Amino acid sequence: MRLGKHIFGVGVMTGISRVFGFVRDMLIAHVFGAGRLSDVFLAAFKLPNLFRDLLGEGALSAIFIPMYTDKNKDENFAKNVFSWLMVVLLGITLLFEVFMPLVVWVLAPGFSDDPGKMQLTVQIARIMFWYVIFICGAAFLSAILNAFSKFLLVAFMPVLLNIMLIGALLLGAFFAQGTVLYIMAFTVVLSGIIQFGVLWQRIRSRHFGLRLIWPRWTPSIKSMFKRLGIGIIGNGFYQITIIIGTLVASFQNGAVSWLYYSDRIVQLPFALIGLAVGTVLMSSISNALAEKNMRSVYIQQNSSMRQSMMLIMPCMVGLFVLAEPVIRCLFQYGAWTAASTHAVAMAIMIQVLVLPAMMISQIYSKTLYASQDVRTPVKTSIISLAVASVIYLTAFHFIGYLAIPVGVVVSGYLKNYLLRRACKRRNLIHTEPRTIRAVFAFAVLAVVMGVGLWFIPIPNVWMLFIAIGVFAIIYLPLAYLINKKI
Repeated sequence: MRLGKHIFGVGVMTGISRVFGFVRDMLIAHVFGAGRLSDVFLAAFKLPNLFRDLLGEGALSAIFIPMYTDKNKDENFAKNVFSWLMVVLLGITLLFEVFMPLVVWVLAPGFSDDPGKMQLTVQIARIMFWYVIFICGAAFLSAILNAFSKFLLVAFMPVLLNIMLIGALLLGAFFAQGTVLYIMAFTVVLSGIIQFGVLWQRIRSRHFGLRLIWPRWTPSIKSMFKRLGIGIIGNGFYQITIIIGTLVASFQNGAVSWLYYSDRIVQLPFALIGLAVGTVLMSSISNALAEKNMRSVYIQQNSSMRQSMMLIMPCMVGLFVLAEPVIRCLFQYGAWTAASTHAVAMAIMIQVLVLPAMMISQIYSKTLYASQDVRTPVKTSIISLAVASVIYLTAFHFIGYLAIPVGVVVSGYLKNYLLRRACKRRNLIHTEPRTIRAVFAFAVLAVVMGVGLWFIPIPNVWMLFIAIGVFAIIYLPLAYLINKKI
């Protein structure tokens, strides 16, 4: 496999999806504002997205692909998993349709002060929850395609959702706001159906005999569901940690918003590079481990580490240096104040330091998942997130909202250390000296250029683009030559 080609392709699709997602959010703000109807849509949309995260994209792929690969891509195993997944998803959907009023009350108890708002949220949530069946089914089909090293179509699917929602919002210009809300809800479900249909057709075109069968409870299915449960626990703990951080920050006026925007900025380069690396490595290392080819595993790990760190180092340094100009150019309009810009920039300058650890942790965790070790990544996540929560609660009294990015950085490097130790203990990783030299060289080059960038005045958005462009034009060829030479 040409790792660089696949990582670049997935990264580009992720970037396109993020751009369309940003346009979608702008249109939602334009159509609904920041009031009653936007609250209803975002609260109702949060529920299927939560199940997509828990059951779909992350945990299911990380557990299914290694087992599927280890069984030599057995069609019967895939059919059985697919059938069980559909049964479980249908059961969950019917259960939530019945108890949706209680679910919405738990998620948004403040809506109960406005009975009309609560009732409307329940109606919209009941429509959108059918999206769970199709998007989680699509995630399973994506896992099969990824196992065969077919990444681009899968990476395009989130783009499709955002394009359809943008179309629905543009169509909404001809309707009342309340009607637009229902159009959006049905569009979400329709996008899930289309994503499922497109991926299903792609799999059928490969003459793959995937279809629904009568589910059989086999040892493999029992093992898969057990591992999936462990993965869901780890993801659930992550959601709890986010809630704790939000609760702590809520004691400082404006802190929740500052942290939301800083996290959105820092997560962007990780989404473009880190998630692409993780997606590609999941299937490639699973294939190598199934063939007991550890040399191939080590080559892929070192290659992806060099390539990802070559790209993430300038992102880290650039965001550290340009944090304030970036926020000022993006958000400092209308009610947004210079004080808010400075507060968000301070959070970015701290949190951005975790990017290298997050990037390398992707390599370690995907290697462990590929070896069918689900417990270790979940255990390390729980330990590191628990440490983060302790830092949130204790450091907030001294440094305020900045305790949250500090906790993110400390827990990120702790998680990285624990994952690396687990991989080394099982001889699942070997970092070559040339990889260490390359990463060090990338870091030095990025820091040297960052020092120069620090002294360039950025009075407007055009100067910001020029500074970023010059940084990239100088850094990327030099880093490429360093990587090639080493």
